[in-house]
Amino acid sequence: MKRTILKTFAATGAAALLLSGCSLLDRGSDTSGDTSGDNGGSDNAVYNEMTSWDACETLSNLQPITDYMGIEGYGSSTSAGGEPSAAEIGNTWDPESIGCNDLISIAAAGEYASTMGGGEIKVKIVPTESEEQATAAYEDRVGAAESASASGTDAQTEEFGDPWDQGTVVSWIGGAESPNVEVIARDGQWVFHIQLNYGADFGLRNEGTPAYQFTSDELNQWFVDTYLPEVNQTVNDRIAEVQ
Repeated sequence: MKRTILKTFAATGAAALLLSGCSLLDRGSDTSGDTSGDNGGSDNAVYNEMTSWDACETLSNLQPITDYMGIEGYGSSTSAGGEPSAAEIGNTWDPESIGCNDLISIAAAGEYASTMGGGEIKVKIVPTESEEQATAAYEDRVGAAESASASGTDAQTEEFGDPWDQGTVVSWIGGAESPNVEVIARDGQWVFHIQLNYGADFGLRNEGTPAYQFTSDELNQWFVDTYLPEVNQTVNDRIAEVQ
Protein backbone atom coordinates (compact mmCIF):
# COMPACT_ATOMS: atom_id res chain seq x y z
CA MET A 1 0.00 0.00 0.00
CA LYS A 2 1.30 3.41 -0.93
CA ARG A 3 1.51 5.77 1.96
CA THR A 4 2.75 9.33 2.01
CA ILE A 5 4.03 10.98 5.13
CA LEU A 6 2.09 14.19 5.47
CA LYS A 7 4.05 15.66 8.32
CA THR A 8 5.73 14.82 11.61
CA PHE A 9 6.02 17.21 14.42
CA ALA A 10 6.81 17.24 18.11
CA ALA A 11 4.97 19.11 20.81
CA THR A 12 5.18 19.30 24.55
CA GLY A 13 2.40 20.09 26.98
CA ALA A 14 2.06 20.58 30.69
CA ALA A 15 -1.06 18.41 30.77
CA ALA A 16 -1.95 15.29 28.82
CA LEU A 17 -5.17 14.97 26.88
CA LEU A 18 -6.80 11.57 27.13
CA LEU A 19 -9.20 10.62 24.39
CA SER A 20 -12.03 9.61 26.63
CA GLY A 21 -12.69 12.73 28.67
CA CYS A 22 -14.99 10.62 30.82
CA SER A 23 -15.67 6.93 31.16
CA LEU A 24 -17.57 5.06 28.50
CA LEU A 25 -19.23 3.28 31.38
CA ASP A 26 -21.30 6.47 31.58
CA ARG A 27 -21.72 7.23 27.91
CA GLY A 28 -20.24 4.67 25.55
CA SER A 29 -23.40 2.60 25.36
CA ASP A 30 -25.77 5.55 25.31
CA THR A 31 -28.42 4.93 22.70
CA SER A 32 -30.97 7.36 24.05
CA GLY A 33 -30.30 10.19 21.63
CA ASP A 34 -33.16 11.40 19.45
CA THR A 35 -32.48 10.02 15.98
CA SER A 36 -35.54 11.48 14.28
CA GLY A 37 -33.60 14.53 13.16
CA ASP A 38 -30.69 12.45 11.89
CA ASN A 39 -32.27 9.98 9.52
CA GLY A 40 -36.03 10.35 9.72
CA GLY A 41 -36.21 12.93 6.93
CA SER A 42 -33.45 11.68 4.66
CA ASP A 43 -34.17 10.32 1.19
CA ASN A 44 -30.67 8.89 0.86
CA ALA A 45 -30.97 5.09 0.94
CA VAL A 46 -27.33 4.44 1.86
CA TYR A 47 -27.40 6.91 4.74
CA ASN A 48 -30.69 5.53 6.05
CA GLU A 49 -29.35 1.97 5.89
CA MET A 50 -26.06 2.77 7.62
CA THR A 51 -27.71 4.67 10.46
CA SER A 52 -29.79 1.58 11.25
CA TRP A 53 -26.75 -0.67 11.77
CA ASP A 54 -25.44 -2.00 15.06
CA ALA A 55 -21.76 -1.00 14.85
CA CYS A 56 -20.57 -3.82 17.11
CA GLU A 57 -22.41 -6.38 15.00
CA THR A 58 -21.02 -4.87 11.78
CA LEU A 59 -17.48 -4.84 13.20
CA SER A 60 -17.60 -8.37 14.71
CA ASN A 61 -17.51 -6.97 18.25
CA LEU A 62 -13.98 -5.66 17.51
CA GLN A 63 -12.64 -9.24 17.54
CA PRO A 64 -9.69 -8.53 15.19
CA ILE A 65 -8.53 -5.70 17.47
CA THR A 66 -9.13 -7.84 20.54
CA ASP A 67 -6.93 -10.60 19.13
CA TYR A 68 -4.15 -8.35 17.88
CA MET A 69 -3.86 -6.25 21.03
CA GLY A 70 -4.44 -9.07 23.50
CA ILE A 71 -7.44 -7.31 25.02
CA GLU A 72 -8.71 -9.40 27.94
CA GLY A 73 -11.63 -7.30 29.03
CA TYR A 74 -14.14 -4.64 28.00
CA GLY A 75 -16.02 -2.31 30.31
CA SER A 76 -13.17 -2.04 32.82
CA SER A 77 -9.51 -1.06 32.70
CA THR A 78 -8.58 -3.60 35.38
CA SER A 79 -10.53 -6.82 34.81
CA ALA A 80 -11.16 -9.48 32.18
CA GLY A 81 -14.38 -10.38 30.39
CA GLY A 82 -17.21 -8.40 28.87
CA GLU A 83 -17.90 -7.10 25.37
CA PRO A 84 -17.72 -3.64 23.81
CA SER A 85 -20.84 -1.47 23.92
CA ALA A 86 -22.76 -0.30 20.86
CA ALA A 87 -23.93 3.29 20.36
CA GLU A 88 -26.64 4.32 17.91
CA ILE A 89 -26.77 7.35 15.67
CA GLY A 90 -27.75 10.36 17.76
CA ASN A 91 -25.88 9.17 20.85
CA THR A 92 -24.73 11.86 23.24
CA TRP A 93 -20.94 11.49 22.90
CA ASP A 94 -20.67 11.47 19.05
CA PRO A 95 -24.16 11.90 17.58
CA GLU A 96 -23.07 11.72 13.93
CA SER A 97 -21.67 8.21 14.34
CA ILE A 98 -22.62 4.66 15.17
CA GLY A 99 -19.99 3.18 17.46
CA CYS A 100 -18.51 0.15 19.20
CA ASN A 101 -16.62 1.32 22.26
CA ASP A 102 -15.58 0.77 25.86
CA LEU A 103 -12.86 0.78 28.47
CA ILE A 104 -10.33 -1.98 27.83
CA SER A 105 -7.80 -4.06 29.78
CA ILE A 106 -4.78 -5.45 27.95
CA ALA A 107 -2.79 -8.50 29.02
CA ALA A 108 0.90 -8.02 29.84
CA ALA A 109 3.68 -10.62 29.64
CA GLY A 110 6.79 -11.56 31.58
CA GLU A 111 7.22 -9.98 34.99
CA TYR A 112 4.27 -7.71 34.15
CA ALA A 113 1.89 -10.63 33.52
CA SER A 114 -0.07 -9.83 36.66
CA THR A 115 -0.58 -6.25 35.51
CA MET A 116 -3.15 -5.26 32.90
CA GLY A 117 -2.76 -2.12 30.89
CA GLY A 118 -5.92 -0.04 31.06
CA GLY A 119 -7.25 2.15 28.27
CA GLU A 120 -10.24 3.04 26.15
CA ILE A 121 -11.25 2.41 22.54
CA LYS A 122 -13.89 4.05 20.37
CA VAL A 123 -14.47 2.64 16.87
CA LYS A 124 -16.95 4.66 14.86
CA ILE A 125 -18.67 4.58 11.47
CA VAL A 126 -19.84 8.02 10.36
CA PRO A 127 -22.46 7.89 7.57
CA THR A 128 -23.32 11.02 5.60
CA GLU A 129 -25.58 11.84 2.67
CA SER A 130 -22.84 12.86 0.20
CA GLU A 131 -19.13 12.77 -0.48
CA GLU A 132 -18.99 16.50 0.26
CA GLN A 133 -20.43 15.97 3.73
CA ALA A 134 -18.10 13.02 4.34
CA THR A 135 -15.08 15.07 3.27
CA ALA A 136 -16.05 17.85 5.68
CA ALA A 137 -16.53 15.31 8.51
CA TYR A 138 -13.17 13.72 7.73
CA GLU A 139 -11.34 17.04 7.76
CA ASP A 140 -13.03 18.12 11.01
CA ARG A 141 -12.01 14.89 12.74
CA VAL A 142 -8.43 15.04 11.51
CA GLY A 143 -8.19 18.63 12.72
CA ALA A 144 -9.56 17.71 16.14
CA ALA A 145 -7.12 14.80 16.43
CA GLU A 146 -4.17 17.03 15.58
CA SER A 147 -5.32 19.58 18.15
CA ALA A 148 -5.50 16.83 20.77
CA SER A 149 -2.02 15.58 19.87
CA ALA A 150 -0.57 19.05 20.46
CA SER A 151 -1.23 18.59 24.19
CA GLY A 152 1.06 15.55 24.32
CA THR A 153 4.56 14.71 23.18
CA ASP A 154 6.07 12.93 20.17
CA ALA A 155 3.07 13.93 18.04
CA GLN A 156 3.03 12.49 14.53
CA THR A 157 0.62 12.70 11.60
CA GLU A 158 0.80 10.29 8.67
CA GLU A 159 -1.39 10.09 5.59
CA PHE A 160 -2.44 6.91 3.80
CA GLY A 161 -4.62 6.04 0.81
CA ASP A 162 -5.83 2.96 -1.08
CA PRO A 163 -8.44 1.52 -0.62
CA TRP A 164 -9.56 4.77 1.00
CA ASP A 165 -10.16 8.10 -0.69
CA GLN A 166 -8.44 9.78 2.28
CA GLY A 167 -6.75 8.51 5.42
CA THR A 168 -4.74 9.87 8.32
CA VAL A 169 -3.11 8.43 11.46
CA VAL A 170 -2.44 10.85 14.32
CA SER A 171 -0.46 9.53 17.28
CA TRP A 172 1.12 10.99 20.41
CA ILE A 173 2.17 10.23 23.98
CA GLY A 174 -0.16 11.46 26.68
CA GLY A 175 -0.04 11.52 30.45
CA ALA A 176 1.78 8.74 32.31
CA GLU A 177 3.50 7.91 28.98
CA SER A 178 0.20 6.57 27.64
CA PRO A 179 0.14 6.03 23.84
CA ASN A 180 -2.74 7.69 22.00
CA VAL A 181 -3.76 7.14 18.37
CA GLU A 182 -6.58 8.26 16.14
CA VAL A 183 -7.12 6.72 12.71
CA ILE A 184 -9.52 8.55 10.38
CA ALA A 185 -10.41 7.41 6.87
CA ARG A 186 -13.01 8.32 4.25
CA ASP A 187 -14.49 6.27 1.43
CA GLY A 188 -17.20 7.93 -0.61
CA GLN A 189 -19.97 9.14 1.68
CA TRP A 190 -18.82 7.54 4.94
CA VAL A 191 -15.97 7.98 7.43
CA PHE A 192 -14.30 5.45 9.73
CA HIS A 193 -12.73 6.70 12.97
CA ILE A 194 -10.75 4.90 15.67
CA GLN A 195 -9.79 6.64 18.92
CA LEU A 196 -7.57 4.65 21.27
CA ASN A 197 -5.47 5.22 24.36
CA TYR A 198 -3.82 2.59 26.56
CA GLY A 199 -1.31 2.28 29.37
CA ALA A 200 2.42 2.58 28.82
CA ASP A 201 4.32 -0.64 28.10
CA PHE A 202 6.56 -0.90 31.17
CA GLY A 203 8.53 -3.73 29.61
CA LEU A 204 9.73 -1.46 26.83
CA ARG A 205 10.44 1.36 29.26
CA ASN A 206 12.40 -0.73 31.78
CA GLU A 207 13.99 -3.64 29.92
CA GLY A 208 13.51 -2.79 26.26
CA THR A 209 11.37 -5.91 25.77
CA PRO A 210 7.65 -5.40 25.12
CA ALA A 211 5.26 -6.61 27.79
CA TYR A 212 2.41 -6.27 25.30
CA GLN A 213 2.24 -8.46 22.21
CA PHE A 214 2.67 -5.37 20.02
CA THR A 215 4.53 -2.07 19.96
CA SER A 216 2.74 1.21 19.27
CA ASP A 217 4.33 1.49 15.82
CA GLU A 218 3.33 -2.08 14.97
CA LEU A 219 -0.22 -1.47 16.11
CA ASN A 220 -0.58 1.72 14.07
CA GLN A 221 0.83 -0.03 11.00
CA TRP A 222 -1.54 -2.97 11.50
CA PHE A 223 -4.51 -0.64 11.62
CA VAL A 224 -3.57 0.89 8.26
CA ASP A 225 -2.33 -2.18 6.41
CA THR A 226 -4.62 -4.93 7.73
CA TYR A 227 -7.59 -3.85 9.81
CA LEU A 228 -8.83 -0.84 7.88
CA PRO A 229 -8.85 -2.60 4.48
CA GLU A 230 -10.95 -5.37 6.05
CA VAL A 231 -13.40 -2.82 7.48
CA ASN A 232 -13.55 -1.05 4.13
CA GLN A 233 -14.54 -4.29 2.40
CA THR A 234 -17.09 -5.25 5.05
CA VAL A 235 -18.86 -1.89 5.06
CA ASN A 236 -18.85 -1.46 1.30
CA ASP A 237 -20.24 -4.99 0.83
CA ARG A 238 -23.17 -4.04 3.06
CA ILE A 239 -23.64 -0.72 1.27
CA ALA A 240 -23.75 -2.54 -2.09
CA GLU A 241 -26.83 -4.44 -0.91
CA VAL A 242 -28.89 -1.23 -0.92
CA GLN A 243 -27.48 0.47 -4.01
